[in-house]
Amino acid sequence: MDRDAIKRLEVWLARQSGGRAQVRDLKQLSGGAIQENWALSLDLEGGDWPGSHDLVLRKDAPSNVAVSHGRAEEFAILKHAHDAGATVPVPCVLCEDNDVLGTPFFIMHRAEGTAAGHKLVKMDANDALAEDLGRNLARIHTIKDTPDLAFVAKPDGPAAMSSVNEYRRHLDDLPGSHPALEWGLAWLEANAPSGDEIVFSHRDYRTGNYMVTDGKLTAILDWEFAGWSDPMEDIGWLTAKCWRFGANDRVCGGVGSLDALIRGYEAESGRTVDRPMVAYWQVMATMRWAVIALQQADRFVTGGERNLELALTAHIVPELEMQILDATAPVDPAPLPDGVQPVRPDPSLDALLGIARDIVRNDLASVLDGDARYKALMAANALGIVERQITGLSVGADDEGRKEMAARIRDGDGTVKDHAQLLAEVRATLKESNPRALG
Repeated sequence: MDRDAIKRLEVWLARQSGGRAQVRDLKQLSGGAIQENWALSLDLEGGDWPGSHDLVLRKDAPSNVAVSHGRAEEFAILKHAHDAGATVPVPCVLCEDNDVLGTPFFIMHRAEGTAAGHKLVKMDANDALAEDLGRNLARIHTIKDTPDLAFVAKPDGPAAMSSVNEYRRHLDDLPGSHPALEWGLAWLEANAPSGDEIVFSHRDYRTGNYMVTDGKLTAILDWEFAGWSDPMEDIGWLTAKCWRFGANDRVCGGVGSLDALIRGYEAESGRTVDRPMVAYWQVMATMRWAVIALQQADRFVTGGERNLELALTAHIVPELEMQILDATAPVDPAPLPDGVQPVRPDPSLDALLGIARDIVRNDLASVLDGDARYKALMAANALGIVERQITGLSVGADDEGRKEMAARIRDGDGTVKDHAQLLAEVRATLKESNPRALG
């Protein structure tokens, strides 16, 4: 954020507080593929909020995921969560004037701790944390339907089928065919619960979206996907394998046990958790993350965002597809066919090489000196050569055949041979993109 933007922010904050505002420090926080988060240290003299404050400013990224809330909506949700007794950052102020920072933003108190999933799962198993996550989730589920939350749409019918239909629409809006995901959606439709109970749900309640200090929960973050849903959706999302960060024996987000999570949730909510339904919503969670990953990758492919994190997101989809296919396998599966080609997702191999080359040349080489800088530039040159040579050399799967298979599966005509073909394709793809996922 440049100095002019900081000055506009100071003027706006002074107007809101009735005092004099000075930004002491402003640094962008890591992560935030969908939103930008900035650590804001602010001094206010006079007015309604005098003193020094450590805050977080949250604003839109250059482009967004279709299903996420805007900042004004997220701010309203955060206030309700705070009032419900959930452990959340205290919401402070909302700005909808695009002349200040170019997009709407809000400011909240800064919580201490770490949210990085790969760090949290390296701690000792922590069932006390898992139980607290269950209690906080139950409090979130008590949020009432009020006029200022009217923007949060309710499911059109049972929550599970509403999600299935939504993800099918998103797949229709994306390029390419995704028969493995269609297989999972067909299974989710065939096994969908009636879903009579609907509660206010976080819908991104997972490790990585809460902060921990000394093993204790300090803040639940990232409310941009919140909505009304089946109460088991949040539990399925938190406990899905894709959000355990490799600590797969700790079903509660890689940090604790499923028993502890359920114990806390049941004690606070008075509900009895249906464990088979948790397994169902774990499949739904994996499906949803796969669709979001494809949307984020499309921001790179068609949205013009030159971001390596976005570019790599599509390449986690094969692992998610394998998890879905494993969880929804037929009782009597067919043998896997031989000689199956990998299905290489977009962004293409040459596009990945191109952005890697740009990072080495423009970001890394620019901060290096002497021999290290020379080696970085040579590496960028080598990546450029490979990028140009690899274009057109790859042999991929039969796109037309996959399109036909996807349509047939959606129509309810998938077979055990289709499942075997899809599993073989996914495994062939993972041999290239992430061999560790194959075990």
